[in-house]
Amino acid sequence: MSRADKRAFYQLVRKAGYREFWKLMDDFHARAYRLAEQHYQEAMDIVLQPRQKTAVIAKAREIRELWDGIFEITVDATEEAGA
Repeated sequence: MSRADKRAFYQLVRKAGYREFWKLMDDFHARAYRLAEQHYQEAMDIVLQPRQKTAVIAKAREIRELWDGIFEITVDATEEAGA
């Protein structure tokens, strides 16, 4: 993110109301989560066999959805993960 992009995002956040702020944060958080998923998928492409990769992705989805109850990535859903 360039300095201009950061400044534009900052201005957008400053102008946002309460609900708009949390919508922006959820969108930003979900983008970061998807980028992390992409990195892990690329690493699995290099290291694992296709069947292994499929199994890991299925298990990660199971853990996220069934164990943690997270179907949509939001700030609230991942709040405790950083603690």
